[in-house]
Amino acid sequence: MWRLFKIEWMKIKSYVAFKFLFGGFLVLFILAFWTTAQQFMKQFSGKSMEEIVLKNLVGSPFVFQRFGKALPGWEVCFIIIGMLFIILISNEFQYKTHRQNIIDGWDRMEFIKAKLSVLIFFLLTSTALVFVSGLLIGLIYTPSGELGNIFEGSRYIFYFMLMALVYLLVAFFTTIIIKRTGLSIVVYFGLVFVIDNLLWASLTLRGWQIGYFLPLESVDSLIPNPITPKMLMKRQVPDWTLIAAAVAYSTLFLYTLRKHFKKIDL
Repeated sequence: MWRLFKIEWMKIKSYVAFKFLFGGFLVLFILAFWTTAQQFMKQFSGKSMEEIVLKNLVGSPFVFQRFGKALPGWEVCFIIIGMLFIILISNEFQYKTHRQNIIDGWDRMEFIKAKLSVLIFFLLTSTALVFVSGLLIGLIYTPSGELGNIFEGSRYIFYFMLMALVYLLVAFFTTIIIKRTGLSIVVYFGLVFVIDNLLWASLTLRGWQIGYFLPLESVDSLIPNPITPKMLMKRQVPDWTLIAAAVAYSTLFLYTLRKHFKKIDL
């Protein structure tokens, strides 16, 4: 896998779109995370009745024991990586370089493994970014008497990693099936922003818990969003079942990718 990643890295390291989108993701995430933390803590530093009531209701999401409240919504930043991943894969089909890999001696599964190595790189990089950002901000804003709770919200790092994995696999699966850059991005954004949310909202409003087992919602629900309307806050499904669902979907995506790519006409 490492050998395949080094080959992939040689392809993408000088690619302008990679530098722009990946660099943009890193900068956007760091700026958004730090700016949000600063503005939130500054806004609720006063002693007015409104601030006290709201702070008691929401709590500070930037201390260690409530770290999970700081993560909802950051998948929007991560979708940039999904779009970049789609571009990198679809370019192989557009410029027929995937055929050249096979001609040069790769088997079809090595092509899939090479792209998975890039997926793992994105996965580890984004997770490390969340971990380091959360650790530094937690050290800054957590009261000294509560620093013993430094690992209390650490499970949310794992949840974020699992969420990133599912999002990237959806992008991978979409691109392998469609192959065209523009259409793959449109379908991916449609799945992430429209179809998944509409299906979940429709099922949840009917009182059905099955909506939480949709592929993307299974990981989104692990990091509850505090601004979700109360009428939609009806989850009774325990975390471990959502984790199992996410793992099952990931396995299904990988199996389907493997079977499909072995049969398609290159």
